[in-house]
Amino acid sequence: MQWRSLPAFREKSPAYLDAVDAYLPALSALSVQQRRDLAVFKAAELLNALIQIRERRQAPDRLGDAFAKASFQRVRQVIRERRIVLQGAELIDLRDPVLRDLIDEGCRLFHAGKRDAAVYQRALALSAAQCLVLNDQLDEAIARYAAGSGLSFPDSLLQAVRSSFLEAYRTA
Repeated sequence: MQWRSLPAFREKSPAYLDAVDAYLPALSALSVQQRRDLAVFKAAELLNALIQIRERRQAPDRLGDAFAKASFQRVRQVIRERRIVLQGAELIDLRDPVLRDLIDEGCRLFHAGKRDAAVYQRALALSAAQCLVLNDQLDEAIARYAAGSGLSFPDSLLQAVRSSFLEAYRTA
């Protein structure tokens, strides 16, 4: 199935779809190990995003301010240190220049997008392209991050991330 025909892309603008398309070659060129490593970062990022959204909206299933802050600080630490240390001494090194550049680009677009809607759409397009390319690695990555992050994610949150960002971008 072509990715553009997925329900997640049906209502998107041509500019958004073109932006997703523009990110796909670089992401598709990643090695299997780079994809596995980036997928764990992506899992952390997606879990945190959903937690922050629920907290801001004061959703009934939010996890509370303290948990939201802990999740945010964990992701921020990963971005700063360029590594994810999971319980059990597993270390995911994100210092690879290609991974570093992809993470930096996402952060740059996200922060610039707070002031510019078009830039924010590019940040979302990069995230969508990552969800497409990393789809085969994301389920395992979510499980690895959830088990080793030191945070206790409820199953309902893990399932919401899988539904919104894994199943919604599955092409095969």
